Amino acid sequence: MFAVRNRAGIGTVASAAAIALAALAPAGATSQGCSGGFASFTGGTGVRSTTCSSGRYVNPFKGESWEAGRIDMGVDYMPNRRGRVVAIGRAKILGSDSHSGWPGGHFIWYKLLRGDHAGDIIYVAEQLKRLVPAGTKVHAGERIATALPRGTGTEWGWANRRGVPRAAPCYHEGMKTRSGTEMARFLKSLGADVVRKLRPGPDAPSGRRC
Repeated sequence: MFAVRNRAGIGTVASAAAIALAALAPAGATSQGCSGGFASFTGGTGVRSTTCSSGRYVNPFKGESWEAGRIDMGVDYMPNRRGRVVAIGRAKILGSDSHSGWPGGHFIWYKLLRGDHAGDIIYVAEQLKRLVPAGTKVHAGERIATALPRGTGTEWGWANRRGVPRAAPCYHEGMKTRSGTEMARFLKSLGADVVRKLRPGPDAPSGRRC
């Protein structure tokens, strides 16, 4: 969306109960999506998050200024100013690379440890700096990198344990992939903006990659 990317070499880097709860929620409270768990709500100021029966996730763009872009291997987001990249949930950083084949050279990936997406691996790539090192455990909403408002912006998607984007084996430049759409659904369920209307479907990595 923001620029044509050259990804050569990246393969080597890489519920009735919920309704009842909603009815009891205080005025101004927000549920931002909770798959496979009971939703709880937070209102007022600060980060609004979803607490599932087995974990807690946050909207990683809450409180910052971001512009949603295209869906390809993942989902593109351009920060309008330098801003924090935060972990969506309690997680372990699996890899942190500032010399990758991605535009901008920066790439970080982490495994969610709690919630209905526990075990799923998320990558954030491209125009980043100050990456948290591999092996670090972080809480939901904790900074893992800093995004820069330039070039290709950032991309968020699903990866494997080695940090290879899930759709990489079948992707060609500009392709809207199934894996990217699954990430878009997940981010939208947390309250993030997406530029395309999304059909109902899985919001976790599953089935066909592209």
